Amino acid sequence: MSLVKRRQKQALKTAIASNDKAKVIAQATADVSSQMSSAREPVMDDFDMYKIAIEADLAQLKKFSDIDRKTEYKAQAITENQYMSYLERYKASGANHPNSVLTWLVIWLVDLGRWKTALEYLPLLIEQEQRLPTAFNTKDWPTFFIDQLYDEGVKHLVRGRDAIEKSQVTELFKFMTAHFEQQEWVVNEVVGGKLFAMAAKLEQATFNFGNAYDYCTKATALNDKAGVKKLAKELAKIIGKTLSDES
Repeated sequence: MSLVKRRQKQALKTAIASNDKAKVIAQATADVSSQMSSAREPVMDDFDMYKIAIEADLAQLKKFSDIDRKTEYKAQAITENQYMSYLERYKASGANHPNSVLTWLVIWLVDLGRWKTALEYLPLLIEQEQRLPTAFNTKDWPTFFIDQLYDEGVKHLVRGRDAIEKSQVTELFKFMTAHFEQQEWVVNEVVGGKLFAMAAKLEQATFNFGNAYDYCTKATALNDKAGVKKLAKELAKIIGKTLSDES
């Protein structure tokens, strides 16, 4: 019996033991649905099982207060439960339904710093209008990713040029800024501005002054208080640009 199926069975036992009738009914319904696999898409049977598994993992995570322990647990759960295989099947199947397994796993990938993999699912999350878990105040995925990536940028920026180049964090910002413009994401102007402002600072730190200047102008266009006007002036002098507004 797979780890996921064992957790499904355990979840039912727990619900019965706690005399939670609603959970028992919900679990029984899921079990019946799973048995009727011939009438359903296989990926939906997968979802029933993995939803129980992710809920069990989330409950376990609440028991940890140490961030490092939570990080370790998430990485281990992703491997042991073969969560990524499920996400690949879900994406390839063309299925489209509210999917808490997808949303939580993408959040975990970001927590673990697996940005490249997490970003592969960003278009799907937006297209399917998947909702972030209620535990998050952020209501849309572009804002969530920008906020998290900004913090990632800060972390590498304070470490200097070598750390930035080794981390390839600038490539992540290139991806995000390109998608921001191509998809015309509608986000708060402060959020949009800080995406381009951090991209500018990272490019400036690695001596890519032309890119840095372009990001500065876009940041200021989105939010006049993005905080990179002074940097833009300095960069303009370096690359021989003339600012139309020197205020």
